[in-house]
Amino acid sequence: MGMDAYGHTRMSERRDVVPPDEMGHTQRLLAILRQELVRYHDPAAAERDGYRKEGEDVPVGSLKHFFKFENLARNHDHLDPDAPAAILYRRTTSGFELAGVMFTAPISASMDELDKRIPLALGHWHSHRNICVPQKDSPPLRTHAERAPFGFEGSITTRAACDAAGGVFLDNVYGWMTHVYPYAPTLADTF
Repeated sequence: MGMDAYGHTRMSERRDVVPPDEMGHTQRLLAILRQELVRYHDPAAAERDGYRKEGEDVPVGSLKHFFKFENLARNHDHLDPDAPAAILYRRTTSGFELAGVMFTAPISASMDELDKRIPLALGHWHSHRNICVPQKDSPPLRTHAERAPFGFEGSITTRAACDAAGGVFLDNVYGWMTHVYPYAPTLADTF
């Protein structure tokens, strides 16, 4: 398991083999997603169904998450193909293009539990940890220097440093997460 350069993203372990029964489960999941996601070709359809754009705007080519927070609970005990936590759209020069979905699992889930949801030989589960965010009533952070300590790429990684900066410390955000791109040309590109 690894961490990103900022110390905020932890990766799940990788496994070499997908158990045969799990490959069948994965193929069924992809078939369901390919059929069901067509309705979200337009982000407005996702918004009508309760998915909301999360976070700041993203540059062309980057992914934008449209979250439906109630689906975090629906995926607590098992992966529900009808209830992804987020629909993923890639930013284009003219708007957004459907890219895939994001599923979640509790941060307490073991590697074996994650492997049963999306095999660790295919999927790349990750979790966002040790994030410091500004207080809700804080004045806007206008300069890079003011923003640099906070967020997913922020320099603050401990509760003590976050407290000293007057922020709110999040030891985990959303639990474990994985992206699935069901329309990718190969299985390797799907996860």
